[in-house]
Amino acid sequence: MKDQRVLCLPRSSVDNLVRFTPWASADRLFRSAKEEMRWLPRGEAEASDEFIQPIPCALVLGSDKGYYVFRHVSEGRPDLRARLSLIVGGHIDWDGGMSEFPKLIEATLVREIREELDAEQIGPAKPVGVVVDHASIESSRHVGFVHEVTMAGPVRPTAGEEFALSSSYAGRLCAIAELSERLSMRYGDLDPWSSIILGDYIAPEYALDIGHQKRLL
Repeated sequence: MKDQRVLCLPRSSVDNLVRFTPWASADRLFRSAKEEMRWLPRGEAEASDEFIQPIPCALVLGSDKGYYVFRHVSEGRPDLRARLSLIVGGHIDWDGGMSEFPKLIEATLVREIREELDAEQIGPAKPVGVVVDHASIESSRHVGFVHEVTMAGPVRPTAGEEFALSSSYAGRLCAIAELSERLSMRYGDLDPWSSIILGDYIAPEYALDIGHQKRLL
């Protein structure tokens, strides 16, 4: 909804972050969130070169240590269309209430998991890192605050506007070895954040060079 206000942070807070930063090392970003966060209309935020939008998101870990995979729909953002994803998440919407950044992250993460997935048992969320795709201004307008959440299967996507519900990857549990193959030259079907998270966090020995944008002057 374009009139809905979403939480934004100054782009300068992520300029010096690498594409995947461990949670404990993102001090500058968390300080910025505490001191400089703004609420902007969604449409304005999506077009801004001065602000980024924090996106609480979850890696869905199965009880046997594999990760659940989802297929994006064929419509929407070009960098996501029909690609596989390891994460679910969404914007932090203004609700007129909470103002503390950690609580906003937690509340949004719980909301998005419940809205986007059908899962019987949801474990506690473990924060693991911050992901940003520096390939372009457009791709870096969203910054992922990544958590791991363990769920007892089966896990099925329910957000038809986000995920292809009839895909063979609609909540398929994949072992890490199988996921790592998708970083090879034979595949290119992971979305950018999932590629970064897989290459830099889950299986760093298969790191993929996605590239970085030029610094803003």
